[in-house]
Amino acid sequence: MTAMQAPGAADEFQLAAQAQGLALDAAQLAVLPALAAAAAAARSAEPAPDNTSVYLWGPPGRGKTWLLDTLFDSVDIPEKRRLHFHDFFRELHALVFAGYGNPGYRQDSAFAAALDQMLGRVRLLCFDEFHVKDPADAAFITRLLRTVLDRGIVLVATSNYAPQELLPDEMFHHLFEPGIALIAGHLQVLELDGDTDYRAVAGPRSASGFAAGYHLRSDDDVLLASAGLIPPGAAEALQLTPGTRTLDALRADGGQLWFDFEDLCHAQSATSDYLHLAQAHRHWVISGVPPTEGSNPYGWQRFGNVVDVLYDAGCRLDVIGMPDYDGVFPGIAHPTDLARIRSRFGMLQQLPGHGS
Repeated sequence: MTAMQAPGAADEFQLAAQAQGLALDAAQLAVLPALAAAAAAARSAEPAPDNTSVYLWGPPGRGKTWLLDTLFDSVDIPEKRRLHFHDFFRELHALVFAGYGNPGYRQDSAFAAALDQMLGRVRLLCFDEFHVKDPADAAFITRLLRTVLDRGIVLVATSNYAPQELLPDEMFHHLFEPGIALIAGHLQVLELDGDTDYRAVAGPRSASGFAAGYHLRSDDDVLLASAGLIPPGAAEALQLTPGTRTLDALRADGGQLWFDFEDLCHAQSATSDYLHLAQAHRHWVISGVPPTEGSNPYGWQRFGNVVDVLYDAGCRLDVIGMPDYDGVFPGIAHPTDLARIRSRFGMLQQLPGHGS
């Protein structure tokens, strides 16, 4: 099946946009035939033909996630999974390494068993925010791609990275070249690069989720009160152990989790810790964020990872500090990463008189 064989299916995207009061731009309209063909192939009982799966990449805020979600919702079958890439690999690693110490354990066979358990009889697999940054994951992701293609599963992935930009570190890039070859050779690679970053378009702010949060450049009592924040007392401090590391929190009360930047971003915390904590705590506050010339690159990289995780999880984030922020995040040098984090951080609300 080719994109041109499913023109009517593209109407589902148009109808979904109209129902939400949206108008698809030219760049979005251009990718609809391929996405509609992928949806049609997923509904079929036959294995997906080669080049039916889609790798949709481009700058942040162009509507990739909306298109992915609309496609996923339009395929009315039970054999489908839609996952953020962080969540998929957290689950996969947990299953692979759960067998450590068991008689006969081999990582390769454990990996195959984990994939079998996660994929089951899936015919449509949707990944949001596909990326490869960790050299240790390169072989895992390559094998995942090969397994999905061999099974004829329809894969639809969104990414901020062109395939050849995945695992961009020159020292390790060669480790993912086999995976890049699979993407380039067996998926339709489509660039979505419209003129508008819709996250930056002025309009009504969401009253929930990530965009309900604030960036307060100081801990002024009036600003805190305006954001509905009550500073934690000394007696509320406690230690949390989301994984193998212990983190010092200023508050973990109900849904709210409050950290000092130093305690969270200068500790040996990891993305897996943030993912675990975000399940139970839907409102995060990070205070004491230094000026952009303060801290070290690793601290800012962890801060960027926190922003990514909380945005993807739909958690509210309030940031207190960073008084000189002007769109630059030290330690985040790759232009794609910088554009993504800047776009997401820009969704935080600025209080009147607070400046930007």
